Amino acid sequence: MLGRVADMTAGLGVDEMAALVERILVRRKHELDLLVPWETVKAFKPNAIELTSNGADFAVASVHDALHLDEIWLMRDVLDTQIVDIAGQRLARVADVVLAHRPNRRLELVGVEVGFGAVLRRLGLGKVASRARGDVVAWTDLHLTSERGHAVQLATPRSAIHLLDVRGLAALIARLDIEAATEVLAAKGPDLAAEVIRASHPAVGERILRAMSGAPSALRDRHFLRSRVWPRRRHALREPGP
Repeated sequence: MLGRVADMTAGLGVDEMAALVERILVRRKHELDLLVPWETVKAFKPNAIELTSNGADFAVASVHDALHLDEIWLMRDVLDTQIVDIAGQRLARVADVVLAHRPNRRLELVGVEVGFGAVLRRLGLGKVASRARGDVVAWTDLHLTSERGHAVQLATPRSAIHLLDVRGLAALIARLDIEAATEVLAAKGPDLAAEVIRASHPAVGERILRAMSGAPSALRDRHFLRSRVWPRRRHALREPGP
């Protein structure tokens, strides 16, 4: 046995139509980890993966530094993390990752399962899980809240976030933490960000604008943002006393 599969990566910007499994992380005792390209996989079985080589050429000192710009870890960045289900406009936690075989022997990341049934299967309660309702979110309908997942999806033009209109973006930032929400708006530019904030709940818009105190002035200092998101607070002016 060469080692144990610890994780897989998916590339979000390689294929125009799908997110594909790109590499496999193999942990070895007392040796460097291997980050093996999917092209070297000879057979993919439920309990083992056979390679066409011993993988020695793919040893890496740091698996995280070896990632491509468009790669994410399926376990670290997706499994058990929160997502925003854009279509259902809800926050959910990923219980399992849904993969599908393609005709060319590649594995495609098609979505995630957020239902309790997936949790039961991971606990070895398959019979009980079969009675639970499946709840799968398509990959094209979700945004990751994990640090790397969020950043890679922002940088990948075909990710779901780049297909949202103003209302969709407003619904998304309402479910993200403030830091992530401001990153989304910064990536969209000041004009679109202004429209999204105007379409957001006033409390959400105010929190985001306050968080942008260190943001570029092109967005932060636009007068119409503040004046049209929520009413200005007016204070009565009094003449100074004697």
